[in-house]
Amino acid sequence: MDKETIHVGLYGGKGLFGGKEKPLEASVIHCDKHSKCSYYNNNQCLRVRSFGGMGCKFGRNTTHTGYTSRARKYGEFKAQWQGHECYGKLNYPPRKLGLVNGYVVFPYPHIKISEEEGYEVESPFLFASDGAFIQERYFTVELIRKICLFRPQAVFGGEITDYQNKIVPLFLSHLKEVMPVRYQEYIQTYPSEEQSISYVGRRAKLKTVAPSKVNYESSQYPQFNEAWNWDGERLIYESGNLSGFKVIKDYTIETLSIIPGDQSIITITSNDQVTDKTVFVD
Repeated sequence: MDKETIHVGLYGGKGLFGGKEKPLEASVIHCDKHSKCSYYNNNQCLRVRSFGGMGCKFGRNTTHTGYTSRARKYGEFKAQWQGHECYGKLNYPPRKLGLVNGYVVFPYPHIKISEEEGYEVESPFLFASDGAFIQERYFTVELIRKICLFRPQAVFGGEITDYQNKIVPLFLSHLKEVMPVRYQEYIQTYPSEEQSISYVGRRAKLKTVAPSKVNYESSQYPQFNEAWNWDGERLIYESGNLSGFKVIKDYTIETLSIIPGDQSIITITSNDQVTDKTVFVD
């Protein structure tokens, strides 16, 4: 394998909703900076195809165009790329602070960081920012403070309150994970900001979470909510919806426990669930 090839993805083919079939395309990502990339360390890459993706200033994509399913070489082309050792290796990352080859990637909505006049913050045009690549030495405590104090304005007037309520706490938690030294510099300068971090709503690997109550909450159908107790080894059922068992129809659940796998993911519902060993996936 070319040491700079880090991912292969296949695109095209028959659409989910019909329409004209497109020839398969193999999109190959090459990058010689992946060893200095926080996204790559989490099996992610900004160059993976994604609707609305911001892309990356490092690396390059090459596209190999194949065939539709009617062509004789369709199967050969598909098998060739699906057999590549980097096929499906990486995913497009969530909106999260990143560090790539000495640049800080800032991808959050409702804010734009302009390089003019020493990196100023402003409201982006319409609803979102395309993200910014900022040299690490310019990502200072002063710039972080500007980001945390910013209050973006909606197009038709009024403050976009989600920025202060959701984006700033999320940004600070990402800063603590990705750039712990810079985070410590920031809270030493502004000690009260350490209380601003909230992990509620973030997704983490269950086996790295402290023993606690673990909930599943449906955003639209509360009758499907579930409550479990995580003891560090097992999830023990407490209450809520469960799909039925087939062996009998008439029963009451007295005790039910399940052993999660290493890749089991939960949504954090309390900061008390988070420890220094907690591994987030967003």
